[in-house]
Amino acid sequence: MKKRLVLILTMFIALPAVVFGQTLSQRQEITKNYDQEKLSRLAEELTMEFSADRQRALELAEVNGWAERIAMPNGGVALLVGVFDNGQPKYYTTHNREGGITTRTDRVHSGGSAGLDLNGEDMMIGVWDGGRVTATHPLLEERVTQIDNPGSNSDHSTHVSGTMIGTGDVISGAAKGMAPLATINAWDFNADTGEMVGAAAGGMLVSNHSYGYNIAFVDLWQLGYYDSNSRSFDNIVYNAPYYLPVVSAGNDRQSGLNSGDGGYDYLSGRGVSKNVIVVAAVNEVLNYTGPGSVVMSGFSCWGPADDGRIKPDLSAKGVAMYSSVGASGYANYNGTSMSAPNVSGSLILLQQHYHNLTGEYMLSSTLRGLALHTADEAGTTDGPDYRFGWGLMNTEKAAAVLTNNGSESVVYEKEMLPGDVYTFTVQADGVNDLMASITWTDAPGFLLPGNVEDNSTPSLRNDLDIRVSQDGGDTYFPWKLDPANPTAAATTGDNVVDNIEKIEIPGASGEYIIQVSHKTRALVDDAQMVSLIISGIDKESFTVSTDQGIVEGCAANGSATFDIDLSFNDGFSDTIDFSVSDLPAGATGSFDPASLSAAGSTTLTVDGIDGLAEGDYPFVVTAEGSSESVNLYLTLRIVGTDAPLVDLVFPEDNATDLPVVISIEWTPEPEATSYTYQLARTEDFSQIQFSGTVNTTEALILGLTEGATYWWHVRANTACAEGEYSEVRTFVVEGILGTDDQEIEGLAVYPNPTRDILTVKAPMQITGVEVRNVLGQMMM
Repeated sequence: MKKRLVLILTMFIALPAVVFGQTLSQRQEITKNYDQEKLSRLAEELTMEFSADRQRALELAEVNGWAERIAMPNGGVALLVGVFDNGQPKYYTTHNREGGITTRTDRVHSGGSAGLDLNGEDMMIGVWDGGRVTATHPLLEERVTQIDNPGSNSDHSTHVSGTMIGTGDVISGAAKGMAPLATINAWDFNADTGEMVGAAAGGMLVSNHSYGYNIAFVDLWQLGYYDSNSRSFDNIVYNAPYYLPVVSAGNDRQSGLNSGDGGYDYLSGRGVSKNVIVVAAVNEVLNYTGPGSVVMSGFSCWGPADDGRIKPDLSAKGVAMYSSVGASGYANYNGTSMSAPNVSGSLILLQQHYHNLTGEYMLSSTLRGLALHTADEAGTTDGPDYRFGWGLMNTEKAAAVLTNNGSESVVYEKEMLPGDVYTFTVQADGVNDLMASITWTDAPGFLLPGNVEDNSTPSLRNDLDIRVSQDGGDTYFPWKLDPANPTAAATTGDNVVDNIEKIEIPGASGEYIIQVSHKTRALVDDAQMVSLIISGIDKESFTVSTDQGIVEGCAANGSATFDIDLSFNDGFSDTIDFSVSDLPAGATGSFDPASLSAAGSTTLTVDGIDGLAEGDYPFVVTAEGSSESVNLYLTLRIVGTDAPLVDLVFPEDNATDLPVVISIEWTPEPEATSYTYQLARTEDFSQIQFSGTVNTTEALILGLTEGATYWWHVRANTACAEGEYSEVRTFVVEGILGTDDQEIEGLAVYPNPTRDILTVKAPMQITGVEVRNVLGQMMM
């Protein structure tokens, strides 16, 4: 069998110079934990990918008579950027079809009813659009820096920019933008993803993208499909976690391309990404009085994503948006191109407000979660839907959650580690609905096979969960939607597709337990930052919490430990005493230390668990101060001494012709804390060549011997036992390396997640191999 030799040259490109509103020290704070070398590689890869796709399109354009650039109505443009798998041309096209009032952004401006002075001072927004922004327009006041050099000015780009940062000092404020004192860095959308990486690496926080595919050239299965463009946007945000792109949903609902789904399933490309905000267009809302105040436009694209994720995310005004065009003119434009900058400009004000309060900026997951958490209900049923997303953006309400953080709300960014079950309690205020949500920037999803319509395989990589409960009462689950029935009302349950989960409890009263966990023992990159937002509470003067809401114990070992953290609200101090109740019969608990007078941790040791039957044993830790007490609800889980048996997945038994680098895989077992694998050159495992213990359900095996036969098996380990090894499988490795002295140094190998791992067959020796996973991360 012949194999292709694929060389990916590892070079580093200079990231483009970007003009920022934020100071250098603020940008350095944003990017201090960014892997700049990795971002440089990603920028290069995306730029090369875009260039290759566009070059192929230009070559085919000469043969097929495709136009390279097409003028669109309302100052828009369509640009030939590539070729779809079906051979049709891939065009990026602008999404054409009084926003501050609709989103309540005007209320946080100077003089607004919120009592804030948020106008975008010293804040910068990125714009990728269809051409040059007319920076000299009176509405923009030379506050736009064009980073690249487009061939001509664009009314569409100028209108979008005016919607975001238009001054209120001309035409009586009739075209005032969302952030009227902010600045813009602008690019055209040619080679957008590579440029986005450079901007994000420099500290950009928010960017606007009012364009997408011309869906006239896509196949039906591509609607809702998580494609390479969706994945690229997710990859950028994952590697620059303070950066949040805002994307227009598109205007193709009346196109007739997907008439069989009743207007649903029209999103494509970046509009299916997990880590961005996708914006739908609605009519103006001058006075929101309830869901009926929000009227959907006749053109805005509806979801879902193929896996059922809630897309679009938000709604904003996109009908008759009045803003800048030409050298000094003004016009009303319609489209999600107009609703997206409505949201982008509003989001940068929330970052400004957070920085004013804390001296820091929010993770993009926090900013995204805040906007979705506080959106006003829209549509005909409670909860999210595939038309309006989570509802109509409410900038005023989002700003209030930040203002009241620590008293009436919680905004918290936390790192989850494998096995963590983060647990704490809150008191409902008895007036407002109790709302709790988690949002996270998920690792890029795997690309699924094409030509499959509505493939429901989740793109989610790390599946986090939030649950809210009362001691002895109900457990509340997050909202979820059913892609098989897109018109159906949202229900609640276990959400396994969205990287936002939100719980709403009307009429909440008393104490509630908040618990955040993740489904498997493993997490991509062994950690996941999560943004937790809670509103409708009266927060106590101090908080007790733990990452060990559930601890597994072994009856034979006789004890289990829980680490419990104490923190105080600003200005409060007290001595807090700890006690435990409701332990299972025969068990006792002791704290070290038994009291704390400053923020810190105590360890609870539960003894006397010998002989307890397998199962969960809930109990209560009480932290008592001089004026109030807080309960923490924990669970002791007794695990048996029998570990589950693992089923092997890949390679199949008796497989042949395998490469020297493979990934072995097996099924996950919920009780397992780790897995041990062995690969041997003999059937009785007397000559083990590779072995290891991991907490994932796969292991990358490097350097198998050419032409050799291997036997392999895996066992599961629990907190209390080592399991039996699985069945034994065998496979044969094909020879892939030649024998002459030719050498290639610095070869980067990128395995494909579909297991079509790169193999090489050539008369040469390869040294200095660098193996990376599908995210471009080192795997060795």
